[in-house]
Amino acid sequence: MRRIALVERYMPHISVIGSGVIGLSSARCLQEAGFSVRILTREMPLQTTSVAAGAVWSGSALEGRSRDWAAASLRYFLPLTEQPGSGVILQRMREVYPEPVPDPWYRALLPAFERVPARDLPAGLVDGYLMDVPMIAPPIYLQALHDQYLAAGGVIEERAVDSLDDAAAEADLLVNCSGVGARKLADDRAVYPMRGQTLLIDAPDIALGYMDNSRVDHIFPRADGVLIGGVKLDGDWRQDLDPAISADVIRRTSAIESGIAEAKVRQGFTGLRPGRAQVRLELERRADGKAIIHNYGHGSVGYTLSWGCAVEVVALARDLA
Repeated sequence: MRRIALVERYMPHISVIGSGVIGLSSARCLQEAGFSVRILTREMPLQTTSVAAGAVWSGSALEGRSRDWAAASLRYFLPLTEQPGSGVILQRMREVYPEPVPDPWYRALLPAFERVPARDLPAGLVDGYLMDVPMIAPPIYLQALHDQYLAAGGVIEERAVDSLDDAAAEADLLVNCSGVGARKLADDRAVYPMRGQTLLIDAPDIALGYMDNSRVDHIFPRADGVLIGGVKLDGDWRQDLDPAISADVIRRTSAIESGIAEAKVRQGFTGLRPGRAQVRLELERRADGKAIIHNYGHGSVGYTLSWGCAVEVVALARDLA
């Protein structure tokens, strides 16, 4: 009788640096693809910049590969809006502009889309969209993703990583999702902090979201309250709450929704978004033969790009397997 030997394909053991939305998404997606994964992180998910994010799916400023990643993330998030406890809801948003704008590239991908009637545009603004998009509550979503990762056998080591070479030596493949930390860790001078500051308020009567990208003003009704903001201070490394900025955020957003002025502020957030002219998502082969997949520099659209970038990380990892 002829015997057939079954050879099991070896799957690399992968270390992921970072447990923000980019690192956690990459780790979970790799895990779903069958890889053995551990996360190395200085901060646990609910301590990262990702917990301070506005976290709405927003594709308006995207070009090139980022559109593909955003579309993939949208396909992932939409079913989650129907799952209680996911932290993701389908939210009607009003996105406004100071000049006429064409229909966005993603119009056909959304469940609902229309133009903002002229009568509903704030003073000084001339165009806008009304659309239903995924809105994520980071504390809920990150915790759920974290729990799924652990339940599937994932490991998290809470420790700082000071050297890519040292971390790469401990695994078959390293995935670098260090966010703004990549400026030092990957010696990437193109990375810079984009400081943000937001407030979570109790305002259950606010049903319609609002976003003015020209002024960074936003009102985001979420599963955990209403998030208002914001600011984008490039090159600012401060992480303390600035009371003057908080007061200005309330002033600006209450001009759109008057009830905000009297709303209770539950929590303030600051975070350093990882700014970069372009996302770095690529495979680097080191001189010692080790491979590192870099996945950082997502700026203010980390959630929008998160799952799509994670899918590409898996594709790169499979090419090495």
